[in-house]
Amino acid sequence: MSAPAGGHVAVFVLPDYGHVNPTFEITRHLVERGHRVTYVLTEDYRPAVAAAGAGLVAYDTARRRLGAGHVDADRISELGLDILADTTARVLPAARAGFTGADRPDLILYEFESFVAARILAREWGCPTLQFFPYLASNDQYSLHAEIFDPDSPAVHHGVEEILRVLATVEPDPAAQWAMMAPFDERNLALLPQALQPRGETFDERFTFVGHCLPQRPPAAAWEPPGPDVSVALVSMGTESNDRDSVFRLCADAFSDKDWHVVMTLGRGKTLGADLAAVNIEAHEWLPHLAVLPHAAVLVCHGGMGSILEALYFGRPVVVVPHTPEHVVNGRRLAELGVGRMLPSGDVDPGTLRAVVDELAGDPATMIRVGRLSEQIRAGGGAARAADVVEHLLRARP
Repeated sequence: MSAPAGGHVAVFVLPDYGHVNPTFEITRHLVERGHRVTYVLTEDYRPAVAAAGAGLVAYDTARRRLGAGHVDADRISELGLDILADTTARVLPAARAGFTGADRPDLILYEFESFVAARILAREWGCPTLQFFPYLASNDQYSLHAEIFDPDSPAVHHGVEEILRVLATVEPDPAAQWAMMAPFDERNLALLPQALQPRGETFDERFTFVGHCLPQRPPAAAWEPPGPDVSVALVSMGTESNDRDSVFRLCADAFSDKDWHVVMTLGRGKTLGADLAAVNIEAHEWLPHLAVLPHAAVLVCHGGMGSILEALYFGRPVVVVPHTPEHVVNGRRLAELGVGRMLPSGDVDPGTLRAVVDELAGDPATMIRVGRLSEQIRAGGGAARAADVVEHLLRARP
């Protein structure tokens, strides 16, 4: 049975590439099947949204970046207040103006950082919701937030109070307000393999683990590997964590003997200092990792789930130099599975980093474990299966 043509899906997602990018392949599948998709995002995402075949309801953001220094849970809570302020002052008004009358969506697809807007508007519009996780998922048995936040922290208490204050404007019942704050929905998409999920065996039929949402056709890139017998290390600190020049310098020092060829992606507008230039180090503002990873032996990164999944998809081990508490959780999980290592950013030196890279890339047992996880990632169904779940919910609507 085919899904009804013309279903309209609204996507609410934090304006960060690590959150947005995994949705684009799902969108392409939905558009190819005859559905409309409209993102609620900042204007700078318009070209990428259009390339996926979707529309855009745009808003401006005042959200701050993570910054180069140490990021702890309280700092994340502060940034959460920025997101909430964006939600009330910008996202909700833009969405209400952009989706009117017959143009309102038939389904809202959202992630937790956008739950306030998504769940409020779903109540107003009477449409179903589907939550997606571009990072580790949460259920009744496992909570990523509990891993990261101290429930007794004043910053956490303040954040919760502010969210409840906003929810109270649409829901006067305190019990119902708390229900609206649940970290997961009745239907959820986890954009990772279940084997990577802590307590994965406790996740029931409300969760669909699709393995990955990487494009079937990687973006074209003018990059070629240095040679068939050259070991390549890819180094990236993501889009929110790439202000950490000291980590790029650390990596350059770690590979200064030129036994490895190092490819660094630094972030838009950033360059590698002339004092770090070397014949075995190439630095790019941006380069598709999917072009490099098939030829790489290891990924050194901040620990974002998108970067991790890209590496594991191609059977490459990962060294995590974390920037946030979430990255620590991800790095710890990789170590538990024997497919990577985590090196605390404040304590690592070039010699230690290099030793860990050499050990991982040269260990047959590690490569066997990484290969098995890669098979599970590829077998998850990917974006096509995620689109199937969306269509199932579209069929079920009144």
